[in-house]
Amino acid sequence: MSAARYTPWMRRFHWAIAWFIVFALVLIEVKGWFPRGSASRTAVKWGHMQFGIAVLLLMVPRLLVRLRHAAPPITPEPPRWQALLSKLVHLALYLLAFAVPLLGVTMMFIAGKPWNLLGLPLPVLATPNPDLAHAIEDIHETIGNVLMWLAIAHVAAALFHHFVQRDDTLLRMLPGKRNRFR
Repeated sequence: MSAARYTPWMRRFHWAIAWFIVFALVLIEVKGWFPRGSASRTAVKWGHMQFGIAVLLLMVPRLLVRLRHAAPPITPEPPRWQALLSKLVHLALYLLAFAVPLLGVTMMFIAGKPWNLLGLPLPVLATPNPDLAHAIEDIHETIGNVLMWLAIAHVAAALFHHFVQRDDTLLRMLPGKRNRFR
């Protein structure tokens, strides 16, 4: 198998963004465990927003690094249809990783409710539009679910490549200096 791997920065961005998406999804799913208006529910929603904004902020340099460095080749080379499907899934993941948090930020801006990034107040629309904010929230939630399922499929495909096809797809993106899972 090839020793070619993604650049260290690409791997760092990949895993940080992956974990932040997981944390944001987990937090928004557990939000319902707490009563409306409770401090716990507010804290969980705040954490969800912080991880979402972090994803958005990390996606910009990740995209720049990815545009600068080509993906390392997979060894052995996968069938053409898998390579094409991989490109489409990665494009969708990139688009959704931008779109979901952007919609969340837009929703908060339009809702007119106070919000912040690590304690720094963020702007709100002078004249809130709750109906539009709710519509955007519905879209945010729907494509957030699409992102979650596509990410699960992405993980499943990486594991399939590693354990069934026995290529180096997964090894190229694993963190650390050397691959422990050969």
